[in-house]
Amino acid sequence: MVTRVPKEQLTGHRGQNDDMERVIAVSRDTVGSKNLYSSIVRTAPGGRTEIHHHGECETSIYILRGRARFYSGESLRDIVDATEGDFIFVPAYEVHVEENASDSDDLVVLLSRNCPGSVIHYVKGAIPSA
Repeated sequence: MVTRVPKEQLTGHRGQNDDMERVIAVSRDTVGSKNLYSSIVRTAPGGRTEIHHHGECETSIYILRGRARFYSGESLRDIVDATEGDFIFVPAYEVHVEENASDSDDLVVLLSRNCPGSVIHYVKGAIPSA
């Protein structure tokens, strides 16, 4: 059966840190999904995630508003910038950091994963500066 998730039922929750707000629309908990997770994430200016990966889950990120910067690869030295309208693909087990590249505007993204919930595995290390 098709399930509608009305915008009135969507509520924000703290993301990985105080700079992030996550609104989960599709997940095991919200609609009983077995293999899909979708959320909208807002990151405050200059905010960034901790170093992490999403286990066996692949991630698709669509930039709705703002400028994003992604660090990945060996020692997080590979940098990819993305702006409104761009898609980002993060492979399973890829260690990375997501950052709002603006010091004045929010970053808003639509995030989808092929897993039923928010899978996050934190990794110790230092985040490089851009």
